[in-house]
Amino acid sequence: MKKIGKAILSLFCAATLFVGVTACNEEVVNAYDIAVKNGFVGTEKEWLESLHGANGKDAEDITARDLYETAKEEGFTGSFLDFCKELGLTVVENNDVDRISKNIMSVVSVNCGFSYTNKGLGGSGISYYTSAGSGVILDVNKQAGNALIVTNYHVAVDPTSNERGASRNICLYGYGALNYFDPQNGDTKGNGMRATYVGGAVEYDIALLKVEGSDYIKNGNLQAAKLGESDSVSIGEKVYAIGNPEDMGISITGGLISVESEYITMEVQNSQIDYRVIRTDAAINAGNSGGGLFDAEGNLIGIVNAKTIGEETDNMGYALPITQVKNLCDNMLDNGGVIKRAMLGITLDISESTVIQDLSGELKLTEKFFVAQAVTSEKAAFGKLRYGDVIKYIVLHGERTDFTRQYQINDELLKVRKGDTVTLGIERDGSAMEVEIKFDKNSYFVVYS
Repeated sequence: MKKIGKAILSLFCAATLFVGVTACNEEVVNAYDIAVKNGFVGTEKEWLESLHGANGKDAEDITARDLYETAKEEGFTGSFLDFCKELGLTVVENNDVDRISKNIMSVVSVNCGFSYTNKGLGGSGISYYTSAGSGVILDVNKQAGNALIVTNYHVAVDPTSNERGASRNICLYGYGALNYFDPQNGDTKGNGMRATYVGGAVEYDIALLKVEGSDYIKNGNLQAAKLGESDSVSIGEKVYAIGNPEDMGISITGGLISVESEYITMEVQNSQIDYRVIRTDAAINAGNSGGGLFDAEGNLIGIVNAKTIGEETDNMGYALPITQVKNLCDNMLDNGGVIKRAMLGITLDISESTVIQDLSGELKLTEKFFVAQAVTSEKAAFGKLRYGDVIKYIVLHGERTDFTRQYQINDELLKVRKGDTVTLGIERDGSAMEVEIKFDKNSYFVVYS
């Protein structure tokens, strides 16, 4: 960890060190203690002897980002912001044009053409209209000109149109692309990338689109977004939204996380549907739907899908958590464009809800939840789970996930495929145990499309 020692010293040699999203300012703290805390093994004398940089220049070739990357190699698991905070350094914002530019190139404008029939006393005629939104690139093959894009279901699908579903005329536009979209004929002279609908579900407001053989992708700078972990976002965290507001092209707005996880009810296709979302005060406008919500590190943490509108309401926008979105997209790709979600057949209730403040100062909400009703015979969990069981964790495909929030169990069940066996860690009557549940029947899954 000699590199850590050098870099730490360099942090204290300058009044302010600008390093991407953040800058670290000096505070009163012992540099050797910090080096030891972050992995240096040796005496203070040995540490001092290790501080000679390349060509006799102490730490000139080391940046704070180098320090963070080295710490990660030694087992540090937090973000760059967490790292600065753990060192006892003041964290202040600084523009990161390079990172934002990369994120902009992972977001596209989405134009979907629809038709409807006008019926009147003088006869009938067909009119065409455009549904405009945004999308985020999940995967791109530059050589082949292919890409996979996630957007909102309500952007790509209109069951009231003549199409009775997904648009058959979809064009995507990157930042700075020429847009000559026509809802009837598409784009014959601009930079529109023809896309096709892969699948989606109104119950989650998620849809997948694909582009194949696009010269614009082959010759351009579009790239896939870097996916983050929405389960780890915190209230007050800096975020920015990238999308296509008012169908005027790709642009960016900034704000904070207002609520890290909540449910909103929306009226969709004459039905009331609950969506789990992240709330932000970043400006969200018509056309932002399907765009990306990114954290200060440039990680995609949500797909924008709604905002609250009212005379007495401002700055209440919403995004679908990316952890859930990724599971949904993988599920769709494995199931031919539909979502097949495993169902335990249980009702859960929360018995405890606790807020803790971690070492970095972030607030974390934890929940304890249990089986609130008896399990009926036709359900997957029958004979395995009982009323009162507290569910602690899940093991699926060899990976264990410990539950701290109730919603996590539903997100994990999106990963289950027919034939899988799931292990649940539970607490029953004060004793810890595990139960295995095999999802070997079609009736154990509910299909969304």
